[in-house]
Amino acid sequence: MSTDQQQPADEQEPATETPGTPDGGTDAEAKDTTTPFTGSAPTQFDLAANVTVLKPIFEVAASLVEQCRIAVSADGLAMRAIDAECVSMLELRVDAASFDSFDVTEGVLGVNVQHVVDALSVGSADDGARLTLNASVSELEIDVDGITRTTELIPTESIRTPPSLPAIESPATCHISRPDLSFALSAAGVLSERVEIDVDTDDGELRFCANGDVDSMVYRREPQELVAFEPADALARFETSRLRTIDRALPGESPRKLEVGQHNPVRISAPFPDAEGVCQFMVAPKLPT
Repeated sequence: MSTDQQQPADEQEPATETPGTPDGGTDAEAKDTTTPFTGSAPTQFDLAANVTVLKPIFEVAASLVEQCRIAVSADGLAMRAIDAECVSMLELRVDAASFDSFDVTEGVLGVNVQHVVDALSVGSADDGARLTLNASVSELEIDVDGITRTTELIPTESIRTPPSLPAIESPATCHISRPDLSFALSAAGVLSERVEIDVDTDDGELRFCANGDVDSMVYRREPQELVAFEPADALARFETSRLRTIDRALPGESPRKLEVGQHNPVRISAPFPDAEGVCQFMVAPKLPT
């Protein structure tokens, strides 16, 4: 993954760094780093759960890409994807115990995740849903409350291979409520296409800053206003629209975990509310001139 990716000419910005994965994280995150995303399709893929469990998994992936590789094993289900611009990454894992039934053999499927979201959208949250592989015709069957939709599988070789995630240094960790993060990014988006995430150990606060043509804004959160705070000097600038998309895509209402470094990618993660698993996005910063 190149670190000299060129941005569109109208942005007049330096290249972004391709995101990587910092050290640490939850057990689910650690497991996901070893999940193979290459190989043949599973011979068996049959899982069931309520729509409220399944739909957020595929919605998160569909917020970044249309087509995605899904790796399954006895441990659970994992997805990893990178957008076309090589700026945003997604990594998620859901444990097998999260499903009412999970009968799979190890392998990798290529799936149009938006089609799965559309199929699951016909049901209500408490409706049961079942995803089944029909290997003879290379289709995925999605059954929701008696309605069955089939979607053709995509050859995995036609989907970009998700890169492995190298460790990076992100010394500042901030757990912020979802309303606070949404408010900060919305306020920044009114003024600018760029937002700075700034952690200052001297002042002991997390700041979101944006500058317009004339006006500027700063949204400060002190330690007592955060769910948890491990401060370290950190500063990085990002595209506001990308962070807002991620903010909307993260499931549930749990606090968001931000890991920030000096001009490094930011990692934003949250657990799934109705499943044993976690999803994390990483976004490359705009490098300083």
